[in-house]
Amino acid sequence: MNTHRGAIFAFGLLSAAIGRLLARGEPLEQNRICDQVARLSRNIVAHELSAKKAGKLTKSETHFQCYGLSGARGEAESGFRTVRTQALPVFNRVVQEHDDTHLALLQTLLHLMAWNDDTNLVSRGGLEGLYYVQQQAQKLLWQGGVLVEGGIEAMQSLDDELILRNLSPGGSADLLAVTWFLSHFPAGSLYPE
Repeated sequence: MNTHRGAIFAFGLLSAAIGRLLARGEPLEQNRICDQVARLSRNIVAHELSAKKAGKLTKSETHFQCYGLSGARGEAESGFRTVRTQALPVFNRVVQEHDDTHLALLQTLLHLMAWNDDTNLVSRGGLEGLYYVQQQAQKLLWQGGVLVEGGIEAMQSLDDELILRNLSPGGSADLLAVTWFLSHFPAGSLYPE
């Protein structure tokens, strides 16, 4: 089993997008990179997940056809909307307010776990597993997440519980890696020419 499939997919697209921008002499900015990813993966959900195929469905096809969850393909097709609208703002705010990248990554991961429809969690624990993780992460965020006293310990306790339940928020971890990568580029214009 390849546990890094989503990250490999995302970084392959990010690399291709950056290559395309460099070849065109365009600036390397978060929004331009993500817009290129969206162009490169246009209609991938419809093409790969919606199409009726003979034989056994893959996990991704099952998640999409049963629950409407598009996973890594949907994130790519949207130009990493979750990263741009949720993860990067949280990451940037925490870095600015606390000057601590590690703390920012932890708080951002909690946000992703709370709001991302992580198909890796669905694979391991069904919708019940996904909802459990989202609720626990939201609960920690309502208490201040890792930014309050005892927050890191509370997150560690949640991690221990998820290990016991065999629940891994791998999709959220992949999006955190994308967030970290993109944070090294300027945001750029939301609507580049």
